[in-house]
Amino acid sequence: MNKYYGILPLIIAVSLFSGICSGMNNYVGISITLNGLRDGDILSRYPLTYADTIDGGESCLWDLSNLKPGKPYKTEVMLVNDSIERYRIVELRTSVCYETRGDTLIFAGHENNQWRLEFDRCEPWLTNSMIYGHTSFDMLHGKGIYCDRLRYAVRGYSRIGIDATGMLILPEGDTLRNVQRIHTLRTFLHNYFPIDSIDCDITEEDLAKASAENRLLYQDMRRWYAPGYRYPLLEVQTLTPSAGGTPIMQHTCYTPASEMEELLSDPDNHELRELIRLGKAIGSASGDASLSANNYELRGGDDIRYRFDQNRGECTVDVHYTVEKATDVEFILADVIGFLYKAGSYHCEPGEEYSVSISYGNIPGAGPYVLYICNGDNRYSEKFNK
Repeated sequence: MNKYYGILPLIIAVSLFSGICSGMNNYVGISITLNGLRDGDILSRYPLTYADTIDGGESCLWDLSNLKPGKPYKTEVMLVNDSIERYRIVELRTSVCYETRGDTLIFAGHENNQWRLEFDRCEPWLTNSMIYGHTSFDMLHGKGIYCDRLRYAVRGYSRIGIDATGMLILPEGDTLRNVQRIHTLRTFLHNYFPIDSIDCDITEEDLAKASAENRLLYQDMRRWYAPGYRYPLLEVQTLTPSAGGTPIMQHTCYTPASEMEELLSDPDNHELRELIRLGKAIGSASGDASLSANNYELRGGDDIRYRFDQNRGECTVDVHYTVEKATDVEFILADVIGFLYKAGSYHCEPGEEYSVSISYGNIPGAGPYVLYICNGDNRYSEKFNK
């Protein structure tokens, strides 16, 4: 059977912007607390004629100021199972389902009056560990029913990460800084089977063969998040029949920042917007500040107070700190999976100002790293990207 049979429902169901979608801890990043789904939220989505041409990197500029949004439609977030935190986002007569599992929000499936698809191997949609430069890879597998006449299966791969940061100029002309772009690329094979089929699945061998023959579908999904706003302001999706092929589907939509500011009972983001307005959090600096976890306030606790800075030009991370009582302070440089690169311990006395500079220039790879600051039983961590 032709694998493109029923491609229109696939485009509609899979691409209907499933993504409308750590506390602040002095770092303004993407997290479940600040950007997760919330029951009862209703927003407008405005179609937009826009194609993203920026490959990635820092200090990017996305300018929507000359674009005119189309006729809006509503989208609503509903909690359908509070025990497993399963959510449904309803828009354009299609429901897209998500589940919260620990610190990760996963894409679980979708359905409408013709289509039902449930994933047993799900891709992450949001996690608390997302920082610029980090990428994760996952398998994707699901089964479903189409029009009560055909069985359906999909298998593939998913790659997700924050691949770009910068400024976003909204259609209204306002500029938001320290915007982060989540980029998800699904590479998958799909097929239909008779409703009475016993064997209705796609194997790893089927996927490998289709990949070798350049028969996979590519779904490119991009979402732009700004500090202080729970849901993406801009979303772009493109579906192509092969790598570099002519798009089967392209769609872009925009949600005004003002609508998210009017969301009821979102104190975390309201407080964050106030901090940004007062210049006390990332996103408030003039120019496009790096998202390297720098902050303008002292951090730590009652035992130690410190300021963390990253010097990209010198490939160093610097900590300026004071202690409340005589103690040993240990600094540990490691990657996010726990491999240790450097460690050092220093005895410190109260009433003195100390500083330490740790070089990471000779560390292999370009992924995210963590500097642990340990004082007695207390440990603080600072993530940064090389």
